[in-house]
Order: sequence, then C-alpha cells, then structure tokens
Amino acid sequence: MKNIKSILIYFLSGAIVFTSCKKSFTNIPYYGLETVQNTGTFNSASGCISYVTGCYSAINLNDWWQTMWTRVVLETATDNGWLGNLGGFSNAASYRAVGSLEAINSTAGDVVGLFQFYYQGINQCNFGILNISAAPIDASLRTRLLGELHFLRGFFYMDLAKNYGGVSLYNEKTTTADIPLKRSSLAETWAFIKADFEYAEANLPQRKDYTTTADMARASKGAAMAYLAYANLWSGNYDSTVMAASALLGLNEYHLEPNYGDIFKTAYYNGQESIFEIGANNLIGNVNPVIAGSGKDGGWGWHVPSSNLEDAFLNEGDSIRRVNTIIKDGQPVAGDPAVTSWNGNPSGNTSGRNWRKYYIPLAERNPANQGYAGRWQPKAYIFMRLANVMLIYAEAAARTGDATTASTLLNEVRARVNLAPKTGLSGDALINAIILEKRLELAGEYADVRWDDLHRVKVNGVTLMSSMFGPNGTYVQWLQTNTDPYDGRTNLAEVTQNKGKLYIPGTNDLFPIPLTEIEAGNGKITQNPGY
Repeated sequence: MKNIKSILIYFLSGAIVFTSCKKSFTNIPYYGLETVQNTGTFNSASGCISYVTGCYSAINLNDWWQTMWTRVVLETATDNGWLGNLGGFSNAASYRAVGSLEAINSTAGDVVGLFQFYYQGINQCNFGILNISAAPIDASLRTRLLGELHFLRGFFYMDLAKNYGGVSLYNEKTTTADIPLKRSSLAETWAFIKADFEYAEANLPQRKDYTTTADMARASKGAAMAYLAYANLWSGNYDSTVMAASALLGLNEYHLEPNYGDIFKTAYYNGQESIFEIGANNLIGNVNPVIAGSGKDGGWGWHVPSSNLEDAFLNEGDSIRRVNTIIKDGQPVAGDPAVTSWNGNPSGNTSGRNWRKYYIPLAERNPANQGYAGRWQPKAYIFMRLANVMLIYAEAAARTGDATTASTLLNEVRARVNLAPKTGLSGDALINAIILEKRLELAGEYADVRWDDLHRVKVNGVTLMSSMFGPNGTYVQWLQTNTDPYDGRTNLAEVTQNKGKLYIPGTNDLFPIPLTEIEAGNGKITQNPGY
C-alpha cells in the first residue's frame, strides 16, 4: 500500500505521467464500470466529465475491504453493533483492533486504510481541479465539474477531520517540492472543508436541474448545503449550521418518505428523501448485504446489530423503525412475505440479528429466491438524507436556545413512524432526545452517524465514546450484566463482554496518524496525543 507521500508525488506529477505515456485507470461511476484513457482526457467535455465521474469511485473504491469495510467496522465499534461472525472471529485480529476497540494504534489496518484511501480521493480531486480549470470546455460545464470536485474533496477531508483531527491540507496548488506538508490545526482543517462545501453550494445546480437519471446521483447544491451544515455542527458553529440546514429545507426539493421502510427498498435510487448517494449494481455495487447477511443466507455475518440497539427501539415503543432496521432470528422479515421466520444463524452470529436496511428480498435477487450468490448487490448507498439534516438542524437549534424549532423538527421525524411528540424539553434534555432520535432513525446506515455522535458530543468536556467505553465505561459495565439470549452469552465473553475494555478514554477519541505517514513525513507530521 502506498503511503501518502508517494501517492501525492504520483498525482502531482500527473502532468508528466499522463502526457508521457498511455495510462489508464478503471473508474467506477454510479452504474457499472467505465475505463477512462487519461491521455488527452481534459481536452474534451466528455473526457472531463468522465474524469470527474471517476473521482466519485474513491468514496467506495473497488473492493469490499477498502473504505466500505471501514465504515462497517466503525458501526460495530459502537453500542449499535457487533463484529459478529463467530466462525471467523478468532482469525480477524486486524478487524478487532477497531471493530471491538481492542487495539486502536498507528499500524491497525482500518486506521491506516481509511487515511490512505481518502487521500487518494483527495489527490484525484486536486488533479482534476488543476486541469479542468484550464480545460477548453463550456464555461457552465466547467463551473459544475469544479463544484463537484470541491464537494468531493470536502467529503474526503471531512472524514479525515472527524477521525484524525487536523491533517495536512494538500490542494490543487501543492507541488512536489512542498511534500510533505505539516499538519494543519483542526480549526484550519474545518475552515478548508467548509470553504469547499461553500464553493460547491455556489456552483452546483439543484438535483432537479440535472437532466439524466445517472446525473441525479451527482453532488448537487442540496448535497453541498447538507454537508456544510454537518461540517458546521462538527466545528461548533451552530448558527451557521442553522443557516445552511434551513437554506436546504427552503429549496423544497427533498421530502420525508411517508413510509420509512421504502427508503431501504432495493430499487430506491435518488428518492425524494435521498440527498447524496452512490448507486450500485451486480457488477460493482453494494457489498453490505453480503458482509452483514446471515451465514444461512449466503452472507458473511460480519456486521450485526446489538441487543442494546434493539432495546433502544423497544424503550421508545418504536416498532416501525425497529423491524425496518433489525431482522431477528425466528421473526418475520419486514417487506419480504417469503420469509416468515428468519434464520439468523445464532450459532455463528454474535447477536442472532442482521440488518434489515441492507437486506434484499428473495424475489428481487439474482437469481431470485436464493441466498446471495455474489458479493456485489444492487442497493444504493445513501450517505445523506433529509431526516439526518432535519436532526442536524434540530440539534443546532437546541444548542442556540431555539427549543421551538428544535422540537418541531424532532417531532416531524417522529411523526413519520407514528411516535408521539416529545414536548416541554429544552437544553440538555432536548439535545439528548435529538441524539437518541438520530440513533434510532439512522442506525446502521452508511454515514456512521452513531460513531460520529459518540465522538462529537461531549458532556462536561468528555465525549460520549469516552464515557461509554474503557475499563469503567457505562456501556462496558452494561455488557457485564447483559442477559440477552444471544449477545449476552457468557461462553462468548471474549466477544461480548470484553468489547471496549481496552479503549483509552480521551486518547482513542481520535485515531492515530498512521505510522507510515509519520515516517514518510521526515519529522514534519506529528502524532496525535497519547500514541
């Protein structure tokens, strides 16, 4: 695996690489495979469009073990899930490092992979911005394509900032002589990210103005607004969060789906609630149905929901979201009349549960009515949808003292699943209700909302993650008394009762910078405290 320095040199010397020899990349757009010859790519409109399309592929890359797997691992590391394949668990030390919070260090595979793969995406964007800025194409097309690239660069840097803190900020003007850059401060990193999303908002069309079905999955003005709101929430700029989120709602372009379960249907592409997503098919698509599926259904069973998450639904009386989020051994599968008693493979599954949000009904599979025959499945990755933005907006409003707006947004999300409104709340009680709502609304989805919230939200200066995990963490203590017949099994103590005990509160709130990058930095790139 290349370190960041070599990747940067490769892309920043692209003017030589791409003109001195015939070089091709396999780029993965929304629906299928496309090979782009990069020699002369930027000399035509079609070439520029193809290059930008290829940059979206860096979000998922081209195999299950890259960024897609890391997102799965981040969810298993929270109270929402488990790294749950008992048959393969003893052979998965590299997964357990983060997935069970056992050894978050600078050489852990998922720590290294997330960092390096997203920098690959950043450098693809930088190379595109540099070349498309001078490409002989229509000005309006150039404006849009540059907006897409700035959006994607902000997207990649945002995941780095959330998980590693301030990072080295390479842009289209960086030269090989500049490498390596020292790390920027966290404030500088968030400012850079927000500037990218602001640029994208100003220069991208609304989704309704894209003219083809495939183009509707591209970044749009609404997507930029949504991520600008989220970046402001993360950086504590709550007034700016409110402004960006309210501007998005003001577009009146996105609407809650009346039926919560419809969001997770196999054919749900660019629906009225989806703001930013990546489509998929059977060739290169969504691997999570297989990664998370039951071993009795052709799945690998690696990523499964916890009993703690199910209890959270039950405590709220939230039956609609529960059955559309969790499939439980012996129970029917919501939306699949062919399965009246699910086989969750409890002898090989930590929790006897699987994710309904990833599941593909039997009649819709290829071949139909069989277990998963291939690892790639035709199910969209929805990274941002309206309910998430509404709850981001609600939290920011609550933090600025606007309990009325916050409660209205919170209760609109609850009403969709027939839950009674929460009234009379303000301050911390209202914020806590919103954080819980986000957990129930978005559990298991591709934006890793629970992981984000546990690392972002602080109580008395301590993150929720550091209060829940570690030797004295509240969740770790809860695990010792968990009596669930599946994930409370005492003979699985290695899996179900030791999770999180080795988490180091405070230190592990950020991932370490990978050792390979520290070594390649020649003393310029510093490590996070505690590592």
